Amino acid sequence: MATSTVNPQPGPLGAISHYSGFLRRFARGALPFWSASHKWMNRARLLGLLLVTCAQVAVQVGLNFWNARLYNALEERAFGQFITQLYVFGGLLLASMAVFACQILIKRKLQFAWRVWMSKEVLGRWMDRGRHYQLGFMHEEHSNPDGRIAEDIRVVTESAIDLLQSLIYCILLLGSFVTVLWTLSGIVHISIGGARIAIPGHLVWIALAYATVGTSLALWVGRPLVGASNLRQGVEADFRFGLVHARENAEAIGLIHGDTDERGRLLDLLHGVRVGWTRQTAGLTRITLFTSAYSVLASPFPILVAAPRYIMNIITLGTLMQAAQAFQQVTASLSWPVDNLATIAQWRASVERVLALQDALASLDRMAARKGPGRIDLQEIGTALRFDHLRIDRPDGTVIMPPLTEAIETGEHVLIQGIPEVCRKLLQVIAGLWPWGEGTVLVPADLKCFFATDRPYLPIGALAGVVCYPASLGVCEPDAIVAALQRAGLGELLPRLHETDDWAQALSLAEQQRLSFARMLLHRPDWIFLADATASLDEDGQSEIANLLHDEFPAATMVAIDTHGVFGGFFQRTLHVAAPPALS
Repeated sequence: MATSTVNPQPGPLGAISHYSGFLRRFARGALPFWSASHKWMNRARLLGLLLVTCAQVAVQVGLNFWNARLYNALEERAFGQFITQLYVFGGLLLASMAVFACQILIKRKLQFAWRVWMSKEVLGRWMDRGRHYQLGFMHEEHSNPDGRIAEDIRVVTESAIDLLQSLIYCILLLGSFVTVLWTLSGIVHISIGGARIAIPGHLVWIALAYATVGTSLALWVGRPLVGASNLRQGVEADFRFGLVHARENAEAIGLIHGDTDERGRLLDLLHGVRVGWTRQTAGLTRITLFTSAYSVLASPFPILVAAPRYIMNIITLGTLMQAAQAFQQVTASLSWPVDNLATIAQWRASVERVLALQDALASLDRMAARKGPGRIDLQEIGTALRFDHLRIDRPDGTVIMPPLTEAIETGEHVLIQGIPEVCRKLLQVIAGLWPWGEGTVLVPADLKCFFATDRPYLPIGALAGVVCYPASLGVCEPDAIVAALQRAGLGELLPRLHETDDWAQALSLAEQQRLSFARMLLHRPDWIFLADATASLDEDGQSEIANLLHDEFPAATMVAIDTHGVFGGFFQRTLHVAAPPALS
């Protein structure tokens, strides 16, 4: 489990270059969504979101002009005009409600469609050709891929649409209200050194200066928040992973009375969460102190700026209030970075985590495609299993099995003996899970094989589906499932076939191993690989499994490691796997 770190902040030019590079990487991963399946539907949703955003701006402009007419009616004490404006406001209110309802509906449909697409893309690469297993041996930053897929992709897609929609809204708002504010500003004359200078649109320039200063200060104040958000999301994921790991190994922890040590380890992870929380709290406090003062000042400031012209009877009360509201809209649109700084920080941290996972998967893909040194060449050809100068390494290059040249012919029963780690790695090489090393492995074409281990995987679901796994339940005939369970010595489970449970917890390890052989009976493999597959069975149980294999798979090729000596006479020969002196 990797530890989250925060990189030091780069200089201004480096920060710009880094951020532009980050946006390019995000765009490369995001753009394919708009040309994927259902592209026209998603493009229509995006267009609909843009149109609704334009309607939102139109409502705001309408409210601005209504604001001027209302205050002019109040100033003139014109009751008829006041009543008219109430009706106008009712129409604007209904329009605003309709627009916002459409916006949330379209936006959420688009967000979820994008999340589903990105989750499928990453899941497809992660849960493919053993990448989920191999990823644990990569040096790239990719800890807790489950959290990155479940949570970070959600944040990436939802926040990206939210930020894009709000940015477009602010740009349209700025364009609309700058025009209004420029018109309302008129021309102001100032004297400098005896010269009289005319300044058109002075409120626009003041609004631009006000927003620029505020945004610059906010970006400076909130800069540490990005790193703090990244740190917190990393340590939160580590803590969740630790809790899940403890739950999945609850029995083993309880049997060795490891509760105290495990509790201490989880508390250490919780301390990391506290550190991340504290760092983020400090960043949020700084930005909140600034934004709260900025928002309080934003309300009276435009009135104070425009009030002298009203006092001098140059503009009406309605014009004053309209100008003040237009000023607020301009500064609000220019303050988009300030208002969204925390969201941007969280979004960017999630994007970085998803990109890091994708980079790690891409490294595995490149390694799998590479020929030559550092990679085992696995080919499907012929009818025998052949190892040609096969050497197995650890990911760091340490040799754990010296070169092996050997062949296992169809129908043979071969027992592999040696150091358990090396024997298991050899089976992982055959399965395509372990690419580190050199040499060539030839496996039979269209190999119909079955790997039975000491801890078979049991998904949560109906027991009938668990027995049929990895095929879907509809593939297996109900009568075949019943017969397989009875033949594997699990007849007592028949009443629970349609029961849903966490079977890895509900069944004993011996029952789980028997269930693995029930699966084997359903799938009828030609090649069977056993890795301590009967380790939890007593001698009678192991003898039952030996008879099952002898009777049900007389022509199958069998390769096994560590059979505890109960398969006497079953294996025709023994393959001794050597190991380097350091492992011997």
